[in-house]
Amino acid sequence: MNSKNSDINWMKTVLSSGTLADKMAALTIQIQDAPVQNLSRLDTLIGMVKKKGKRECLMAVDTLKDLFLSELLLDNRKLRMFDQHPLLELENLTSGNKDVRDRRLLMWYYEAQLKYRYSAFIKALEMISHDTIAVTKRKALGTIFELLAGKPEQEKLLLSMLINKLGDPDYKIASKAAHLLSRLVHRHPNMNSVIVLEIEQLLYRRNVSVKAQYYAICFLNQLILSQDDKELAGRLIAVYFSFFKAFVKRGEVDSKMLSALLTGVNRAYPYAKVDRQKMEEQVDTLYRIVHIVNFNTSVQALMLLYQVMDSSDNVSDRYYMALYRKLLDPGLKHSSKQTMFLNLLFKSMKKDVSDKRLKAFIKRLLQVCAFQTTPFICAALYLLSEVLKSKHGLLNLNHMAEDDEEEEHFVDVKEEDDSGCSEKSTDSEEESKPNVSKASWVHRVQVTGKMDTFNDYDPQHRNPLYCKADKACEVELKRLAAHFHPTVALFAQSILKGESIAYTGDPLQDFTLIRFLDRFVYRNPKKKSAGDTVNVVVQPKSKHYEAKGIKSVAVNTEEFLEKGEKQVPVEELFFYKYFSQKAAKDKKRDLDEDSNAGSVSDEEFDNFLDKYEKQFDADGDVRFDFAGEFGKQTKKKKSKSKRVTQEEDDEEDLHDDLSDEEPDFGEDFPGSFDADEPMGFDEEDVAFSDEDEEHGVADFSSGKGKVKRKSELSKQKGIYSAKKQRKDKGSENTDLFAAAEEFSHLIDENAGSKFDMIGANAMSNKDNADAKQLRWEMERDKWMRGADWKSRRKVSRQGKRKNRKR
Repeated sequence: MNSKNSDINWMKTVLSSGTLADKMAALTIQIQDAPVQNLSRLDTLIGMVKKKGKRECLMAVDTLKDLFLSELLLDNRKLRMFDQHPLLELENLTSGNKDVRDRRLLMWYYEAQLKYRYSAFIKALEMISHDTIAVTKRKALGTIFELLAGKPEQEKLLLSMLINKLGDPDYKIASKAAHLLSRLVHRHPNMNSVIVLEIEQLLYRRNVSVKAQYYAICFLNQLILSQDDKELAGRLIAVYFSFFKAFVKRGEVDSKMLSALLTGVNRAYPYAKVDRQKMEEQVDTLYRIVHIVNFNTSVQALMLLYQVMDSSDNVSDRYYMALYRKLLDPGLKHSSKQTMFLNLLFKSMKKDVSDKRLKAFIKRLLQVCAFQTTPFICAALYLLSEVLKSKHGLLNLNHMAEDDEEEEHFVDVKEEDDSGCSEKSTDSEEESKPNVSKASWVHRVQVTGKMDTFNDYDPQHRNPLYCKADKACEVELKRLAAHFHPTVALFAQSILKGESIAYTGDPLQDFTLIRFLDRFVYRNPKKKSAGDTVNVVVQPKSKHYEAKGIKSVAVNTEEFLEKGEKQVPVEELFFYKYFSQKAAKDKKRDLDEDSNAGSVSDEEFDNFLDKYEKQFDADGDVRFDFAGEFGKQTKKKKSKSKRVTQEEDDEEDLHDDLSDEEPDFGEDFPGSFDADEPMGFDEEDVAFSDEDEEHGVADFSSGKGKVKRKSELSKQKGIYSAKKQRKDKGSENTDLFAAAEEFSHLIDENAGSKFDMIGANAMSNKDNADAKQLRWEMERDKWMRGADWKSRRKVSRQGKRKNRKR
């Protein structure tokens, strides 16, 4: 008892002074523990839904939805009012037991009260669904769907609320309502007829918008029907044609609504029992629409015409003329209905019994491939191969050899008598034949009344029966056999050889540019998981591409290379050859590295020791050659300079007639002097050393340069060069970098400052001066040298003024 009292006290405290989430949790627990005794708590939650605070409202909606679906509502039937229960049979039901009777009456009363409160909650949801905020409307819409799909209570009201949202001004809310209706039909297929009736009432409502009608038609044409739904299919077709007539009468032919209506008729026609006379009434209108609307809508109209003609086994010439004309429509190249159009073309060609017309279709299809994309060309060639399987001898390849220039053709020349007789006989036969008018779609009668008698193929003729395609050969196949895409060339060559194309994929998807670029990613494509799909009536066109066969294997894997070259598609032979060669090179390189790493020859070991011993000096200290690369460059420069000086000395020996007074500075004084310059030296540019004084290279004791003769210099050249070589050899690496110990104390002393103490502008701070003092000294030094920005700016301004004066 104490624990229960403490829980009750805690509940009271939370409800009075707790947070909003705690209050929701406390109310939920109380209703779950005793729903009959806590109807007031349920009223509290419903009151929160009606409040203006959006956070409190949305949390209350989620809480009530979970409570009604999991705890309060029944699964097998709807809630009943108190007077709907069998009150007269109460005594029989309770067997005269007063306690049982009171409990039953209490439950009936509770059920009626719960029905009232649930209706109040639905009305509150309807108010929320009309809110101006999209998030609130979306939450209400989802709650309506969950309640409608989960429990049968108030399903008519909830269904009307959901269907009414098809006319919401926000297109996102309207499309979501159509999507939720599709999910509802998938969960409860028996509700198809009920939903169609409710939507039909929406469509014929007076104040409904065209946008709401469009979303409703889009939902209806996505319904999946069966042979048992003949009445439902007939009702749908009646709805479609009523709107079809209305839009045609208004002149709104080229619109989305007309395309949606034609899609719905195409899907419902095979399952419906429709009066043929009613359909034939709309045939003329459909033929007129085919030539007016865009390509996608015209394909829908042609599909409907084919179904109407196919059901009566009477496909007219007018239909084939319309289809023949649509092959030249520019919208075919970028249309999203290419698969549907090729499917219709394939069925129509297989249904046709005229070989002349089939040859005309084949000829025009190959002509269209000349300016189409690679996926469409592959699909068209595959379609042609499938048609030729059932109808042999349609391709005219007899004149293909006439294009070959290497072969010679010999024709017998007719004699004059024979030719004259033949001409006379033909003229007499033509005169004897009466002029008989043929009933056809040919309208190329000349003014004289004679038919136009051309024997050549006419590509612009509108009737495929009379374009004389049987007189022409399919030279377009020869061009396609030399196409840049290997698959197109392979398909065309197979047709020319009379072989059928063996392909199991979808050419319109497999040979697109994005699929080609995906192969350069070098990884396996993502696998589609089962959780990615949503249970809807009709799945939308999936953007996820599922590769099949060898295309599902990455091109840089061993599995791909293990396939034989014959098993690899021609468009991927490049990958196969490239990675095969790359794998062979890598394998050979690995073998060479393994063989070289296993053994070291004696010469390599001796060379390594010689290089290693050179790093030690006479004292045994190790001197690492950090500037090895720089040393190599200096050696090259020194050897080059030595060769130049040697050549100069040789020239001097050959020319002894030079003046003794001509100076020769050699290597000691780099640079050259002009004849016009005075002989003088700058003390800062001349470096004095003890070695120079000993060997007498130059003597400037009196301020004037006494330069020795070349003969004396040449005598001392050997001694000087030998000493210099020893000096250079000893200081080759030591002069480049100093040891770290020599300047470590400077780094330690200046480590605390914030200035550069190591680079070219380094300074010493032995007195540990303040940073402010150092900064002032630096700025003063720059000002003294004119290196500050103010001095430079002043100098630049003065220069500009001088230039202007000039």
